Amino acid sequence: MLKKTCLIMGFFILALPLLAQSFDCNKPDFGARIEALNKDGYFVKYMEKSGISYYNYTGPCRMDMHEKYNPSISYAFIDSQLYARIVNISESEDSIEDIKSTIEKNIFKQIGTAPYEIKEDGDWWIYQWFNEKDHLRFKIKINGKTKAGKGAFYYEPLRAKLKLINEADDPVSLRH
Repeated sequence: MLKKTCLIMGFFILALPLLAQSFDCNKPDFGARIEALNKDGYFVKYMEKSGISYYNYTGPCRMDMHEKYNPSISYAFIDSQLYARIVNISESEDSIEDIKSTIEKNIFKQIGTAPYEIKEDGDWWIYQWFNEKDHLRFKIKINGKTKAGKGAFYYEPLRAKLKLINEADDPVSLRH
């Protein structure tokens, strides 16, 4: 009986850090307040511009894209609520066809819908998804020549609070 109790207690001690982790970078809780997401202090604010606060997440985060790329990932908050996850990927050696195929497959798994729009704008391929149920939008731009990419996964209801913002200052416009 003592062995069984020790085993159970050992399991809970080892599992406690996993249960206490308050942020999942793969499935961000859009709309959640920074205070709720930052219980462990891993969000570090680096900029505030046009009513949007930008943070780096310094805690443990492993996403599918880390298998092939070294992404730069940041988070945008409006009125202390999580608005967007912004990703930048420098040039890739993969073919543009392989990149497009990977994007379509992986984003479908994450957002649950096929792209509602795919268009070409100069050197850029632009993909957009919308999950109506969760009010989530996903926008990705891939440069056909350099194969660099940028993307924004964002919560549409918070975007309405940006009434007077210049489009270039909105991180989901992907103009940066």
